[in-house]
Amino acid sequence: HHSESIEIMRGATQCREGVIQFDVSGHDLDGYNKFIPYYLFPEGVYSVGVSLSTVRAKVSVGTNPWTKRVRRTNLAKLCEQYGGGGHSVVAAISFKPDELDKAREAASEIAAKLQKDLEGT
Repeated sequence: HHSESIEIMRGATQCREGVIQFDVSGHDLDGYNKFIPYYLFPEGVYSVGVSLSTVRAKVSVGTNPWTKRVRRTNLAKLCEQYGGGGHSVVAAISFKPDELDKAREAASEIAAKLQKDLEGT
């Protein structure tokens, strides 16, 4: 199952300007390993992912625990702007299962904010 998760993630993930983005909403992958994005893109500082289950559409935001780059954004505060929360280095936002478009829009906005945060680091 783990190697299958990695292959699904590989096909659904990209890294731009230090931010890894993935969307696994089309796959039954609610329980993936949260470190796979950093395995695929070790240069990534943050990850922003979209997943879908029967109970929610979810945006997961995390920080690469191995990065040496400066992190200035508190992810909990960032996700709180969208009704989510968490911790400074990992946070999430839950939407209703039929609000996948809203989740994708929030993920895109968050990724752009994190890319801006990384400028000049």
